[in-house]
Amino acid sequence: MKFTLEMKLKDIMATNPKTVEVMQELGLHCLGCPFSVNETLLNAAQMHKLDPEKLLEAVNSVEQGEMSEAAKAKAQPKGAILQMDKKTYAIAPHIPAGVATPEILRKIADVAEKYNAAAIKVTSAQRIAIVGLAPEIIPNAWEDLGMDPGHAVGLCVRSVKVCPGITFCKRGLQETLGIGMEIDKRYHGMSLPAKFKIGIAGCPNKCTDSMNVDLGIMGTSKGYHVYVGGNGGVKPRRGDLLLENLQSDQLVPVIDAVMDYFKENAKPQERIGRLIDRVGLEELQKATQNVVNA
Repeated sequence: MKFTLEMKLKDIMATNPKTVEVMQELGLHCLGCPFSVNETLLNAAQMHKLDPEKLLEAVNSVEQGEMSEAAKAKAQPKGAILQMDKKTYAIAPHIPAGVATPEILRKIADVAEKYNAAAIKVTSAQRIAIVGLAPEIIPNAWEDLGMDPGHAVGLCVRSVKVCPGITFCKRGLQETLGIGMEIDKRYHGMSLPAKFKIGIAGCPNKCTDSMNVDLGIMGTSKGYHVYVGGNGGVKPRRGDLLLENLQSDQLVPVIDAVMDYFKENAKPQERIGRLIDRVGLEELQKATQNVVNA
């Protein structure tokens, strides 16, 4: 069977496990990641700055066979992210809304100490990463933690950042933590055409970057504003105001409508902001306004 650039990495590896070895040699070190293996061979070449045709030629030249033990050892462990040294990994347990109990903090500290982690890092996604772990001990580290991995990579809802809102912050105008927990439970890890980040702020200070993420919610004295299409990166984009002064029970139906529209209309790996640039905001506004009026 001849592989093509449009085939997903997981399908190539399933058809001929021995292809993992040549892909690793060319720099694809994330072949154990459940998110990256859903990318196409072309996506992988672009992400790793490889010549797509040379990568395709190399994969097609591999004889049929099983993956070697050395290749298995190099494959990225589940729920882990390869670090700069290309040898160790970081894991980031999921902490919904960034609210951690003393028990969670003790677990993370105990695991980091037990497995000689290089560092413990608070991430921008309100998680606590354990950095610098050897690949062979990562399954044991996850077992000791007893926590789910945070979705830090892949074409899905990556993070739901939530500010303290009226629960703790003196500037809060609307409740955020309960809503944030509900949104995190409903959407975190949801598969989408491209990565997707959500930020929920309880006041116009927007401490969770609600205008700079794919979907942002901002509390006002009258309700919640919803923004769509923000992103950082090399081509940053400010979010567009979608709807104003929604009530808390309207947020999930509106977000559902945004997700459905995004799934139906976006190209592969097209962020929602680029989709809006391409087709305009009007149809998305109509779809979400219809939900509010229903």
